[in-house]
Amino acid sequence: MRKNTQLSLSLSAAAALLCCAQVAQAQEQDTTQLQRVEVTGSNIKRLASETASPVQVYNREEIRRTGANTVRQVLDTLTSTSSNEIRDDGNNTSFASGASGVSMRGLGKGATLVLLNGRRVANFGLADGAKDTFVNVDSIPADAVERVEVLKDGASAIYGSDAMAGVINIITRRSYNGVGASASYTFNENPSEGAQRQASIVAGFGDLEKDRFNVFANIEAYRREGYTVADIKGDYPAWHKGIFNPAFGDPSLSSFPGNLRVGTNRVPVAGCTTLNASGQCVTDVNGLNPVSDPAKRINFFSAARAKVTEDIQAFAEVSYSKTTTEYRNLPMTIGAGATSRWYDGFNKVAQSVPHPVLSATNPANPTGGPVGIDYRFMDDPSIFNYDGTGKQYRVLTGVQGTFREMDWEVSVGRNAAEADKLSRWGSRDLFTAVASGEYKIGGPNSKELLDRLFPVNGSEGKNHQTWVDAKLSGELFQLPGGPLAFALGAEHRQEGVSIKSTDNVMKAQIVGRGSVLIDGSRNLDAAFLELNAPVMKHLELNGALRFDKATGFDGRVSPKLGVRFEVMPQLLLRGTVAGGFRAPNIPETLGQVGVTGFFNSTVDPRRCETATQLRDILKNGNAADKSDATLAYNSGCLASVPAMISANPNLKPETSKSITLGFVFEPTKNASIAVDYFKIERKNEINSRDPDYVLEREGKAGYEDMISRGPVTAQEQAWADRANQLAPGSNLAWGAGQITSLLLQYENFGKTETSGVDIDVKGRVAAGSFGTLNLGVAATYALTYKAWDIDANNWRPNQVGLYQNPRLKAVFSAAWNKGDWSTGLRFNYTSKTALNRDETDLASWGEAACQTRLKPGSLPCFIDEDLRTDFNLAYTGIKNLRLSLNVLNLMGDERPVNLRDGYSLRPRSYKVGASYDF
Repeated sequence: MRKNTQLSLSLSAAAALLCCAQVAQAQEQDTTQLQRVEVTGSNIKRLASETASPVQVYNREEIRRTGANTVRQVLDTLTSTSSNEIRDDGNNTSFASGASGVSMRGLGKGATLVLLNGRRVANFGLADGAKDTFVNVDSIPADAVERVEVLKDGASAIYGSDAMAGVINIITRRSYNGVGASASYTFNENPSEGAQRQASIVAGFGDLEKDRFNVFANIEAYRREGYTVADIKGDYPAWHKGIFNPAFGDPSLSSFPGNLRVGTNRVPVAGCTTLNASGQCVTDVNGLNPVSDPAKRINFFSAARAKVTEDIQAFAEVSYSKTTTEYRNLPMTIGAGATSRWYDGFNKVAQSVPHPVLSATNPANPTGGPVGIDYRFMDDPSIFNYDGTGKQYRVLTGVQGTFREMDWEVSVGRNAAEADKLSRWGSRDLFTAVASGEYKIGGPNSKELLDRLFPVNGSEGKNHQTWVDAKLSGELFQLPGGPLAFALGAEHRQEGVSIKSTDNVMKAQIVGRGSVLIDGSRNLDAAFLELNAPVMKHLELNGALRFDKATGFDGRVSPKLGVRFEVMPQLLLRGTVAGGFRAPNIPETLGQVGVTGFFNSTVDPRRCETATQLRDILKNGNAADKSDATLAYNSGCLASVPAMISANPNLKPETSKSITLGFVFEPTKNASIAVDYFKIERKNEINSRDPDYVLEREGKAGYEDMISRGPVTAQEQAWADRANQLAPGSNLAWGAGQITSLLLQYENFGKTETSGVDIDVKGRVAAGSFGTLNLGVAATYALTYKAWDIDANNWRPNQVGLYQNPRLKAVFSAAWNKGDWSTGLRFNYTSKTALNRDETDLASWGEAACQTRLKPGSLPCFIDEDLRTDFNLAYTGIKNLRLSLNVLNLMGDERPVNLRDGYSLRPRSYKVGASYDF
């Protein structure tokens, strides 16, 4: 109740102060000269700041108040974005480790278009999940950003593919004259919990009006310190270990120099000095186990403008980025009696290697007979660390001008990126070397041997886009409400993507590593027309059509219609209807080897009934039968299915329909209230079928070649023979062997609906000698988030209010300026959610199921509402110098208890910064 009360008070305060703003500023005159500008979501320049499409703008000063160090941190403050999208910190296992993406409306990275100064930038060099291409927002220098414009409706008719959920247009400075430098340092109350450092220099010369040119460049360096479990385990509450992770912080039994398995006992290898209470060898790996990953980035941006004539300007941009995230892998382990299994996508076969057994003559084995071993390869733990590195650049040049009162622009450019994920891991030769004794248990082992047994492996990717575009805009003739404005243009892009695993992975030489191979290119052409028609004095219609054509696909027409009606000078009604699309990308259509892995705990319909019957009979036998009962059951009802998901050249584009409807009320020019309803329905979604769905249709048309099986093994036949002996007359027999491969393809199926209401309230109160108070409330109230049930041919239950789908996200901000001082507060609110994602995991994570595992009332079986308070302060009283302080999580509030994900640190942190213009 306390947090609800605080939010209500914040909203009430905003409303009251907006009323004050109307009174205090009614007499103030605006002498600003209005100019026609191009707003995100339209190619037509206009005077009105409010368009038919809802656009949220964060200027440079507002960005500073957030305390953000990176563009990703800025975007995380938006209420329309999803905070659970991929990020570089903590993404060691991702195919695209080392990058951060952004998603609006919960529709994924592919449905949100990220632009830099209105044009596309290169995607990250690797694809997330070996499928999803996206912009690495960490590659954009935060210090060069002038503002961020967020278009919160579909915009495929303006920008083409990927703009179904919205557009985030990051606008940089257009010019700079002089030299400026800035630096900041962010640290937490606990020094062990990492720090962030940032420094940038900007320099430019030339005045566009006086000198007829301006050139400037900005270079920014960023560093994030990492930390491990050892650094912070003392800060974790007891429930994290007691309920979420019972082994948290404990030494590991997968140790160095290890434990021999003698029968069911673990016997420490000679020389082990760290034993637990049971006399078993353990190793403390907390200092190697990362919680936050170190990162370093260099981002460069440069732009130039020159007046060719009074009506023509030439322009150019160059940007370059190198981002590196330093990942620490725990050293590889082996276990007695275990088998490593993986799917070899290149040869389309399952691979398996049993873990090694020490011979009786191995110096580490004094038992006199062959024995298994639990062991961690810690000769040099650092060899398992790797850098997730991404590089990208964009170069463009163009000319723009006016001709007969029409604006025209032509540009040509190229984007390119490359990234790699290269680390060391054990090869097949490692297991042979352990068994033969060539690798010495507990060491010492030479660097040359370790380099051979743990070779570098992984994936390397690169992509590029080369484009030329042109557009023309202007006014055609007068309508009753004003001139009919138009914009038309065309674009040609050539793009290519190459993502390849290293040769040793392709040849299945690295234990547990699946391969990927994507190599393709295509052309994309587009033409668009946009009209803005003031059909009456206060009624404006905006319409757009765009035609897109990609190699190998039919052309696609995307429409958009917007209405803007000024009921009175203080009240504007607006709405849009749009069709959107996402063209299938190259990994989805032209990949030769897709993502591989295992679907574990899978029910095999052709084996589970027999497996269950065998278990029920064998569990009544002797000790060996009881052990076999579990193995027999698992082989059919909890199967591990090797699979590969392949590209499909016959995919169609994902499509969407979106609608927005809202109003903007301005009781005074210093106060505005914008409320917009949105609804997006996406269909023909590109994904792979669930394994259960395919297995239930085995042998039917369209599924004949997707499943391969091996013969019934001798062991499986022995289980059946023994069961028939124990239960005469049961006549049990396996109807099929185990699945050796499941080949899936990306397909168009399913759809998603999301809807809600965006609220954007802003106000300013000028009180003379007391300074100026700026207030704001930005909120997104979700109404629906639903997925389509393919089998039932109906919508599944609404997921709003469930895990990772809060009903309400809101930010209330108050900023006060007086002379050389400015200060403010930001209140970030997220509403309560359940622990279950949807109805399919209700039995595991619903509140009733959760309570059965806990003492009633001991901990919440939901994720409670959350309110975080941030503080900012700046001083500019020294000429050319700006000093600043941000305190994030001012009140030191911990995150709500989350039994599904465990405890997550949120310390109070401080950011001190300074900037100086020379």
